[in-house]
Amino acid sequence: MSSKNFNMLAKTISKFFEIVFFVCSALMVISAVLSFARPHLLASFLLANIDNGTIATNGFQIMIEAPNGEPILGAVRIFTFAGIFTMLCMAMIFRNIYLIIKTCEGRTWFSKGKTPFQKDVVRMVREIGIFSIMIPMTGLVLSLIARISLGSDFCETSVQIVGIAMGIAMICFSRIFAYGIKLEEEVEGLI
Repeated sequence: MSSKNFNMLAKTISKFFEIVFFVCSALMVISAVLSFARPHLLASFLLANIDNGTIATNGFQIMIEAPNGEPILGAVRIFTFAGIFTMLCMAMIFRNIYLIIKTCEGRTWFSKGKTPFQKDVVRMVREIGIFSIMIPMTGLVLSLIARISLGSDFCETSVQIVGIAMGIAMICFSRIFAYGIKLEEEVEGLI
């Protein structure tokens, strides 16, 4: 596969997932509103469409069904907030991937040529790292909130270390790109 075809495929996939995650985030906002406006309607819908009373989004998992079969409205609300935030982070990750590719091709209004060594690319790579770290940390914080407010029986606290590791790696890559910019500027100054 040629570089041009690969870039086109990567842009298409990243734009597709950006849109999907923004739409999912909007649906989670609607769910959050419903969790306050019509809580039993949303909880009943969720319980009717899941098997074991547990629901998950981007690594965050919570039980929304009490042992007596009743919905746990607080858990539903916590889940919707987890969904909103993590879906937005995922959408922004894919948005930045799309923009990085376009910027490196010199096809954005802020592009400074066809090179990855640009301040905007560094910023976007760093943002990908930050968003990647924020997803599991959101799950951890909301798990702790659920444990405190609902009790320890309804939420399993866990952290996806892969997201944190990827985030740290992306932040390191952004530092490498920043150093590349500095070297490129020094070389241009010598010529």
